[in-house]
Amino acid sequence: MKRIVFVVTMFLLIAGGTAVAEDKKGEPEYLIKMATLVPEVGDVSEHFFEMKKELEERTQGRMKLRVYFGGVMGDEPDIIKKIRLGQLHGGMMLTLLGLGHICPASKVLQLPFLFNNYGEVDHILTTTRPTFARLFEEKGVYLVTWSEIGFGYFVFKDPIDSFEDIKKIKMVSFTGDPVFAESEKTAGFENLIPLHISETLTGLQTGLLQGTFGPYVSIVALQWFSYAKYALNVPFSYSPGGTIVSKKYFDKIPPDLKEIFFDVLRKREPMMMDLIRKMEKDSYDELVQHGMVVIGKDKAAAITGEMKKGTRPLYDKLVDEYYPASLLKEIQNKLEKYRAQKEAKK
Repeated sequence: MKRIVFVVTMFLLIAGGTAVAEDKKGEPEYLIKMATLVPEVGDVSEHFFEMKKELEERTQGRMKLRVYFGGVMGDEPDIIKKIRLGQLHGGMMLTLLGLGHICPASKVLQLPFLFNNYGEVDHILTTTRPTFARLFEEKGVYLVTWSEIGFGYFVFKDPIDSFEDIKKIKMVSFTGDPVFAESEKTAGFENLIPLHISETLTGLQTGLLQGTFGPYVSIVALQWFSYAKYALNVPFSYSPGGTIVSKKYFDKIPPDLKEIFFDVLRKREPMMMDLIRKMEKDSYDELVQHGMVVIGKDKAAAITGEMKKGTRPLYDKLVDEYYPASLLKEIQNKLEKYRAQKEAKK
């Protein structure tokens, strides 16, 4: 159960001091204060404690990391505000709620059907890293690491046989996420019910909702699978996450310490990704074992084919409002080349 606490907590939350060196006796020269919504228990938080230990050892105690877990510094917009005020120096494993608040361009990664699998995600996060690093720096922060919530899927209370069925479904539309709501509309859902994630189970129980959306780990943990047993097992949208730190503060830190800090965090990025993806796979397997019905490939292909037609214009519609056209084009070009290379190897 500890393994799924992180993803569920982050999914649920989607919908101090100044930047000077410490000089008190017994205190490190640089005390890095960072906040996260991640709870203080579980496999993910264990990585944080390992980071703290390694950072102190490699800097001979000159730099220490203090992590405020579980939202004690507020929600993600609060964390961003405190970073800007210098009360915090960074945020760890923020979701798009926080990343998008400080750098709206990151919402391009949330576009419906942008990615087909994690291979494509990894390729884009790696090859566009310099671009995103620049975009975040322009907003006053360094993008230290990527993390993720992962892919989200639609699940329904009743069998779905065609795209016409999608139009009739009373589907949840999570409050506070306008990009996702717009994605659902363009995908063909005509009966959207705005609810907070915490209200979704009641909505399914009472019949207010006939469908919901999320990563499989959340569908298990939030008990949605008890009422929504039919899955459209095609990734609809991807939810990235990331760790950021104040550029203003870190530009005052000696280069050697700054390099060590970035290295300590970045070396664990692939391990964190693997951990989250394993939790997702385990959750999917558990759902299948408990009777989840996956909509057949032919039906799923026909349904998602129509959904994709509706969502494609959204890509250009959101240009400038959230992300520059150049970023969208860069991602699309890289995906096209990547897919062509994969196809050629078959």
